[in-house]
Amino acid sequence: MQNTKLINLLKSFSKNEINRFEDFVKSPYYNKNAKVMRLSDTILAFYPDFGSPELIEEKVFERMFPGEEFDYFKIKNIISDLYQLGLEFIKVIADSKKGIENEIDLLGELHERKLNTMYAQKEKQISKNLSNFPIRDESFHYAKYRLAKSNTSHFKFKGSDYSFDLIQNEFDAFLNYALISFLRHYSKMLTNSNHGNISFKLEMFDNVWDYVKDKDFADNPQCSIYKKLISLELYKEEKDYRAIIELKDKYKDNLSIEDYFYILLAMNSYCAYRLKLGDEEYYTERFNVFKEIIERKIMIPDNMLFVNFVSVFTSACMTGNYQWAEKFSNDFKIGITPGEETDNTLNYCRGFLEYRKKNYDAALSYFSKTNFRLFLMKVMVKSYSLRIYFEQNLFELTFTAIDSFKHYLKSEKYITDDQKTAHFEFLKNIGDLTRLKLASPNNIEGDLEILKDQIRNMTSNPLGAKNWLIQKAIELGHKTKSKNKRKH
Repeated sequence: MQNTKLINLLKSFSKNEINRFEDFVKSPYYNKNAKVMRLSDTILAFYPDFGSPELIEEKVFERMFPGEEFDYFKIKNIISDLYQLGLEFIKVIADSKKGIENEIDLLGELHERKLNTMYAQKEKQISKNLSNFPIRDESFHYAKYRLAKSNTSHFKFKGSDYSFDLIQNEFDAFLNYALISFLRHYSKMLTNSNHGNISFKLEMFDNVWDYVKDKDFADNPQCSIYKKLISLELYKEEKDYRAIIELKDKYKDNLSIEDYFYILLAMNSYCAYRLKLGDEEYYTERFNVFKEIIERKIMIPDNMLFVNFVSVFTSACMTGNYQWAEKFSNDFKIGITPGEETDNTLNYCRGFLEYRKKNYDAALSYFSKTNFRLFLMKVMVKSYSLRIYFEQNLFELTFTAIDSFKHYLKSEKYITDDQKTAHFEFLKNIGDLTRLKLASPNNIEGDLEILKDQIRNMTSNPLGAKNWLIQKAIELGHKTKSKNKRKH
């Protein structure tokens, strides 16, 4: 019985909710079946883990109906009734969390019952509460729209207090709600389209964008922010990125956690875009974004997707914040999800930390212990392992790893064409650089200059590979000149 829907539902209840559920089951308003009450008393005695061997249908039946022969269908029907009561209880909890929406629902009931004085008092109270809301997001404007709609209907019914301003107020509230909703969805769709192999149908986008792009939303922070986020995705301009930071800081106390988190994720996406172009100043920008996410407790230790864990950890390492990275790892490793990726994630992060510290043998040892299923992580392991082989002058392993990487890119269907192109360019250039490293220093200066130009013309900077190749080419050039001078 431990894995039934009923038990799984009851396990999700807090101690306070369990106590309330006991009262709920015994309330004649919700339940008058004494057998269901007895079943509730019997099963709730096993809270919180419900792991006792006594919790089986036969034992529960024996407690409820002593002396009777076991009847599976009799107990099954009562269990089903208690489960349905559990769902009803959750509905009550959910309804109690609706806050001001319940108050607006109450207005509708007062209107239907023609309780005009009570309606006016409650409407005044709701309006005052709304005016004091610090976070004026999508939910806020939807509540304002519902209130305005209720007033339009109510005062039209009363007649004497009706005004055409009510129609305008209802429309204005709905427009604000609709614009935030449109812009938020467009922003998220554009971000996912630009940074993932995903396509969306952006219905009405051109019409909405033409309306909002030159409009001032000084009284609507969410519209101001999402408009800038869309502009950032469309045009990739630094000024929009800086404007978003200013808006985020200006309205930090007026944003929902969801909006704040999304702003930081969009900023991270822009940082990743600039890093792909080779602008390494954005390593610090990106680390600061992740640091803010952690410090504001937007990401919590109990639950963190493994790819997010890797991104936060490696961004700290790229800026030399090794102690911060290790503290983050210790604090957040308990919540890596899915759990089966925990060892892979921690081994990769330890390997990356050792790689950044130039402890290459230790880094390779950790990388070799990973077995990610996600292609993105496989590519990262292959790319950094290959660089280590090059750094250690393990030429045969370098060429073998290049060949293996090429075959993987050709076979992996989830990598986008532009990502494949970027990695293939990296593999060609590291191969050419390795061959020059093997060649006589007397004969490579001209070829090395040609290779440097070839590297600079790479279309992207995947995982910092372009900048790394340029650095290695420059180092090889210095060594070559030094060897040639000693010969002369």
